[in-house]
This record gives sequence, C-alpha cells and structure tokens, in this order.
Amino acid sequence: MHWINPNKMNAYCTMAIIPARYGSQRLPGKPLIQIHGKSLIQRVCERVREAKSIDHFCVATDDIRIYNHVKKLGFDVLMTSYEQPSGTFRCAEVLTHFPMITHVVNVQGDEPLIEPEMIDSLSRYISEQSGLKIATLVHRIDSTADLENNNIVKVVINSNGNAMYFSRQAIPFVRDQPTIKWLNQGTFYKHIGMYAYTSQALSAIEKLSIHPYESMEKLEQLSWLASGFQIQCLETNLESKGIDTEEDLRLVSDMIRDKENSLP
Repeated sequence: MHWINPNKMNAYCTMAIIPARYGSQRLPGKPLIQIHGKSLIQRVCERVREAKSIDHFCVATDDIRIYNHVKKLGFDVLMTSYEQPSGTFRCAEVLTHFPMITHVVNVQGDEPLIEPEMIDSLSRYISEQSGLKIATLVHRIDSTADLENNNIVKVVINSNGNAMYFSRQAIPFVRDQPTIKWLNQGTFYKHIGMYAYTSQALSAIEKLSIHPYESMEKLEQLSWLASGFQIQCLETNLESKGIDTEEDLRLVSDMIRDKENSLP
C-alpha cells in the first residue's frame, strides 16, 4: 500500500526518505507528537521540502496512523514492514517498490530542526557517486560535555575523509590528560546521524549480518565498516537536535518556540 505515483519520478532519482516508526520505547507514537501546533513528522517533512537538490521525498512508516496523518498533510508516504529493525532497512524496503531510485538520503524522522542545507550537502555528494558508496555528516566537537556524553556518537576520520570507527565513548583517547584538556590536543568529531547511499550500497548493507561491534555499541554503521564498506564523512558547520527523550522534547520545543517567535 503506497501513495507515491512512480510516473512522476525521474528515471535517475535522488530521493530523501524519512523513516517514521510508531513504537519508540521512550516516546511511543513519537512522529505524531504535537509541537506548537504541528506534529513532529510534519515539521521534519517541511524541512526536507525546502532542500533544493533532491528529486523527491517520502515518509516510510510501519503504522497506519502515521500513514493516514502524513497523507492528509499532502506528503508522499509508503507503508513498510513492522518487522524492519532500523530506518536503514525501512529505506531499503522503499527501493524494492521504486527501482528507478539511484541514490537515497536517509533523514531522521525525529529531527524537526534539520537544516535543508545539510540534506543538500549529502544529496549533492552522493548524486555524483556510483557503486558501493555511503556518506554521512560530522560536526566538530567544541565542548567537553559533548565529548563525555555517551548519547552523542563520536567518529574518527582518516586522511581521505573516511570513517575509521564510531563510538559512544570519546575517541581518540588522549593518554595522560584529563578529559577537560582533550579538546586542546586535537580535533574531535560528533556524528550527525543522516546518511546518503547509492542504491547499490543500500541494497548491499541490508544483507549484512550484525557484527559484535554493532551489538556492543548499538551502532549499525559498525557492521558496515567491519564488512569493508567505506563511509565518507562530510564536515558541516550546521547542527540539528534529535528527540529521543522527554527532556529532548522539551528542549526542542523551546528552541522551535524561540525560533518562530523571532520571525517577522
């Protein structure tokens, strides 16, 4: 069951997909949570709509309530299997319906502050790639609090801009120095969890087995790295804020309120 008209899509198509799962453990029904008069998923869709370099976008959901809500808003939406373990697998399922998609940008469905320019940077990069290519965004860490926060994923990058490892711990480790001095010793990066893939790469990583590193850190990209895939890291000066907890919801709600109140 889907609403997208494939006849309106280009033969060569970069598509943004917004996975939206109903059954969040900490915030059930999260995509439908209202933030100052709009649902979370509506706010994400409105941000993605402003991106200039994608051909099309849709929401991929596992729940008829989200499906009906997004359809009523006028955005394209696709029903995907309830059994999918992650947004990446949900995006891969979309590919089975639309083989004309050649490149995919996976936009987190819980980031209503995502900047369209962030989507564009990934879209422009991946649209020039072929084969088994994956890209993501990173941002320089400028606070010890972020460095020590295990909910913020860190990444070490090689000289070619490819990820070497992702971890919830602060990496690289600075020996013989207290953490408060680490930022003076080198450059640290946080991972912004938005990915772009060629369709070949997305189809391939869907078939991978879970590596023990992924099981330990709860980071799916570690299975990709362990299987030999390269993940190109594009640095951005922009940031976003996802909603995983009630505290995140309060913080993001305040940020949106302040932003909207400042508009002329």
